[in-house]
Amino acid sequence: MGIIRSSIILRPYDTLLYATKIMIMEYVPKAIVTDEKGFPLGALTQKDIIKFVYEKGEEISFDKVYVSEVMRKDIVCVNESIDPLEAAEIMIDKKQPLLVVCSDDGKALGMIIKSDLTQYYASQIRGLQKTEEYMTSPAITISKSDSLINAVKTLVEKDVSRLIVVNEDKIEGQLTTTDLLYMTPAIKYKECKINVSEVMSPNIIVVDAGEDLASAAKLMASRKIKGIPVVKGDKLSGVITTTDVTRALLDDRVRKYLYEIKMYTSTF
Repeated sequence: MGIIRSSIILRPYDTLLYATKIMIMEYVPKAIVTDEKGFPLGALTQKDIIKFVYEKGEEISFDKVYVSEVMRKDIVCVNESIDPLEAAEIMIDKKQPLLVVCSDDGKALGMIIKSDLTQYYASQIRGLQKTEEYMTSPAITISKSDSLINAVKTLVEKDVSRLIVVNEDKIEGQLTTTDLLYMTPAIKYKECKINVSEVMSPNIIVVDAGEDLASAAKLMASRKIKGIPVVKGDKLSGVITTTDVTRALLDDRVRKYLYEIKMYTSTF
């Protein structure tokens, strides 16, 4: 299956207001920034926007900040024929949130994000790895009574994309960069009185630590989410994310599994 998706294209002179609005309306977590000829200059993610707004605070005006001031420039361009396992290796080794897929003449054609590799994993692999082998543990948690600003501070300092919201050891929901993108105008005010409970995504699904990793990957792909809390019994054990699934693709067992499937199907 294909792992390349089309991308929202931003220009360096677009405003932060425009970029935030278009990412919300199109429900995309990441975008490519190109020049007028289509050559990639950088990339912009939800996390980049939230970190920038939090750190700059009240001094910024969304309609006067340009994408060029917020975007990340350390992008990696790859050919459209790239293998999924190679894509996973580059993303993990170089700590890239996305890969820009470029034509032979260097123009942006699309992108690959970890959700695409999670979809690939879900479609190709069964019964090979357990969720607990690759989950991130312990999960970073926060109380639903905590302030939104405290939650953003934790996200930025821990460099994560989600916090699990708990109340007396019970999972109440999660707070993600997607949730926070809607709240960026409020985030710049350090005295903001909004609580986590007013912004979080409630009634979230969970997976068991002993569950097949493919099941967790399939759940993320079908629900279009990037992370799921992992439980052992009724206790929070960790969180499984698209980054974790991408990392699982680097396991030698996966390469061997896919090779054996290819050899088996080629005999028919």
